[in-house]
Formats: sequence, structure tokens, C-alpha cells
Amino acid sequence: MASQSTPPPPASASASPQSQQQIDSSEKIAQQFLSNADDYFRSDIKLVTSDYDCLIQMNNAALDKYNQMHRKLQHVNTSVRTMSDNNSTKMLSTFSQLNEIEDAMSNLESTIMKLDAYSRSLETQVKKFEKASNLAARTTSP
Repeated sequence: MASQSTPPPPASASASPQSQQQIDSSEKIAQQFLSNADDYFRSDIKLVTSDYDCLIQMNNAALDKYNQMHRKLQHVNTSVRTMSDNNSTKMLSTFSQLNEIEDAMSNLESTIMKLDAYSRSLETQVKKFEKASNLAARTTSP
């Protein structure tokens, strides 16, 4: 016939008090290890989180600075364009005035050349008249 076997008694029930102390001690060590590991990982996560927050603040500060610089550069660009437009208009006006002065100088030079030629012609006529007058005065005088 089949023999019936009885299940073994639980380990804690059959364990000696010394082995029970070892088990309790092992459980305490395991609990302490898990608690320390939990604290370590939590502090590591807090450190990473604070680094991330610091990085976000630095990025926001850099973004603000770049936005300020962008606004300043836009203002400078607008000022330079305005100055360029004003200077361009002034330069065109000055260039037009210089062209007018050049034309007037050319006309004046032409007039001076005509006056010079006319003066030479008059001088030649005066010399001829003086010669004729001197010859007439010599011939009429006794």
C-alpha cells in the first residue's frame, strides 16, 4: 500500500533559535541595504533633477541675452539703414551740386577763353592803330 508522507514542518518552526537570529539579522541587513539603495537612488535623482533645473535656468538666461542682442542688432541695423538712406540722399544732392559747379566752371572757362581771344584781338587792333597813328603823326609833322 502507499505510504503517506507528511509535509515537512516550516523552516522557521523547525529552525533553531540561532538560525532564527541569523535569518532576522539577514532580513535586517537586506532591509537596511534596500533602504540605503533607495536613499542613494533618490538623492541621485534629486541631483540630476537639480542639474536639469540649473541647465534650464542657464538656457533661459542665455535665451534672454540672445533676444536682447537680437533686439539691439535690429535697432542698429535700422539706424544704419536710415543713416545710409540719409547719406545717400545727401550724397546725391551733393553730387548734383558738384555737377552744376562743374558745368558752371566749364562755361566760365569757355567765356574766359573767348575774352582772352577778344582781348588779344583788341590788343592787336590797338597796336595797329597806334602804328598808323604814329606813322600819320610822323608824316604830318614838318
